[in-house]
Amino acid sequence: MKRIVSQLLLDTLCLADRGTITVDGWARVDADGLLALVHYEGAELWLSRRLQQRGITLPDDLRTALRGAVRATTLNNMRIDEQTVAVTSLLTSADLPWALIKGQARRAATDRYPMADARPVSDVDLLVPTTRVDEAWALLRKTGFRRVYEEGDVDFVVTHHLPALIDDSNVSVELHRTFNASVQPQEAWRRATDQANAVSWSGISTTVPNATELFWQALTHGVADSDGGLFLRTFLNVSIILASAEPIQWTVIEERLAANEVLDNETGNVVARERLCQWLNIASMLAGVPVPRALQPQRHVDISTILAWRGTVLRSSLSRRVKRRLLGEMVRLELGLPFTRVWGKPTVLRRLRAYVTSAIWRTCYRIWRAQA
Repeated sequence: MKRIVSQLLLDTLCLADRGTITVDGWARVDADGLLALVHYEGAELWLSRRLQQRGITLPDDLRTALRGAVRATTLNNMRIDEQTVAVTSLLTSADLPWALIKGQARRAATDRYPMADARPVSDVDLLVPTTRVDEAWALLRKTGFRRVYEEGDVDFVVTHHLPALIDDSNVSVELHRTFNASVQPQEAWRRATDQANAVSWSGISTTVPNATELFWQALTHGVADSDGGLFLRTFLNVSIILASAEPIQWTVIEERLAANEVLDNETGNVVARERLCQWLNIASMLAGVPVPRALQPQRHVDISTILAWRGTVLRSSLSRRVKRRLLGEMVRLELGLPFTRVWGKPTVLRRLRAYVTSAIWRTCYRIWRAQA
């Protein structure tokens, strides 16, 4: 994919009317690989709405394909909304407190944050006071929910939420004690409920965390995910808050950065400030709103080049495994992260093979970038 196409995509998605986006510009786009990229980024609904807002009509084949993808995303989001209402109603009937967090909180607050529901969601995330969360989890088990993973099925341990549950709707539910290991459960509950905003959503009256807390949840969730966080869908979570009129308490953000609250999901180490600033400034660009000077990175990550590389890889005939490694190593290289980790208890040969292949994938990207 050419960088001119990825830049056109970014300019169109930007929540501020930056630059001149024309119908002719999109008419000249080679659609091959574009829809695969937009799907990979989780940005179909976002793109569709921005095109409508800008009055741009796509070529027939591209428009039809995008419409189908938007419908699938919308239906899936509605399924998860339904599950959220069902679970929260069950908890409320048992006099168990809960708070919407992450994706469901943003979806419930679309009146405050336009486009907040344009991101695909995959499960239900609820915060429950740590003194009641085990009771809430047991209640769901009694009413037909089962564990997504049984003990011993996975080799990772998550402590900030109880084991995910699922029922016949096939929508999983995570009951959180806190947001991550660096925030005590009592503090997490305070943040989610203190100065929360009242909203009416899906026929119920509830609250969502204030702008600073929603911003922090989205930022830390995206940055902490190593090579899994550098996607348009994760930037949207922050962009929609930056682009709104809701105030963000930047002094609070700085205090939490100084307290080293942002931990990498892969290593458990504190995320470097530079990496956080790089991530935040991509979200800022998509919002069309600057962030404080103190949060500017020393080196900006070129998201346009990243998207162009992804489009090139996705449209290729390479195997899914090779594509995944090419895409993952590119992000890790851009963010200054080490080679992809070998999970489990690998042999020396497996480690060596993983190291060599990671170096090859990074070299492929360097060569492509030099020629792009």
